[in-house]
Amino acid sequence: MPKANITSSTTEKKNTTMPSAANLINMISGIYTSPLWEEVRYYASSLTTLRKIQKSIIALQECGKSAEAFGLVIALHDLTDLDVPEAITGLEPFPDGIKMFMDEFIADTNDLICDLATEEFAGEED
Repeated sequence: MPKANITSSTTEKKNTTMPSAANLINMISGIYTSPLWEEVRYYASSLTTLRKIQKSIIALQECGKSAEAFGLVIALHDLTDLDVPEAITGLEPFPDGIKMFMDEFIADTNDLICDLATEEFAGEED
């Protein structure tokens, strides 16, 4: 009777069940971006204010200043009195992780602000 290749099947199983770092960071951003912006929106005077903050984060990221953009996200948590999730603060020692998170955060923010603008526009038509 041939021996089963346990190592191979175990490795394959790990690869299919464990998310990659990029997928994990994508999930973290997806989970925490919307609640943050909802709180910022509560304190902001308008959607224009959200867009200004969004543009500042994007400008920092595009200039290669991911750590500073990340710092702004942390500051938004402080301003809105939200605790910064450990899943986010855990990225601090990893510059590549911060960059990946900020890329995902910006993409999620763009989608969210687009949705908010659509809702605001629809509300004006009523």
